[in-house]
Amino acid sequence: MISSKNIFYHELIGLELKVVDSSNPSLIGLQGTVIDETKKTLRIEVKENVQDEDLSSNQNDFNFIYKEKLIQKDVSVFQFKVPDGTIVEIDGKILLNRPEDRIKRRYKKI
Repeated sequence: MISSKNIFYHELIGLELKVVDSSNPSLIGLQGTVIDETKKTLRIEVKENVQDEDLSSNQNDFNFIYKEKLIQKDVSVFQFKVPDGTIVEIDGKILLNRPEDRIKRRYKKI
């Protein structure tokens, strides 16, 4: 079971993510679901509100669209929501391996 103590050894795909700090200011505050992971990046699916221009009678209706965003791991700090509801903050530099290679690594205890 994935928890805050063993998140480094698990697959991140499917977890909720929020970027809390980054050297790229446009990424800060971005949140969504991790849909893919490579050695240096995370691809997340972001839900965005878009006002429907065709509905002229009701201007307050919003539709949701989903966009994919690619985030570099080494320049960002992430908050992950693990299945038990706990929020875990992780520096992306720690995640700079392929998911299958992180299993082999040793990490300092938190």
